[in-house]
Amino acid sequence: MSKTLLKENIKEIKNSFKRFLSILLIVLLGVGFFAGIKATSPDMEDTVDQYFNATNVMDIELISTLGLTRKRY
Repeated sequence: MSKTLLKENIKEIKNSFKRFLSILLIVLLGVGFFAGIKATSPDMEDTVDQYFNATNVMDIELISTLGLTRKRY
């Protein structure tokens, strides 16, 4: 990055520091939220799986008008 561009960027940040700070905080909040969801999703999936196994929730419900048998074709 050239020296002039760096100076210009620093000048812009100083002139609108409140706007820069608010955008920075919004981005940090979004990144934190995303990281938290990404980190906890495996634990949430395990918890749901354990709950479904403990309460014998069905995985699939088959409904047929022809009737179902255990005979394999």
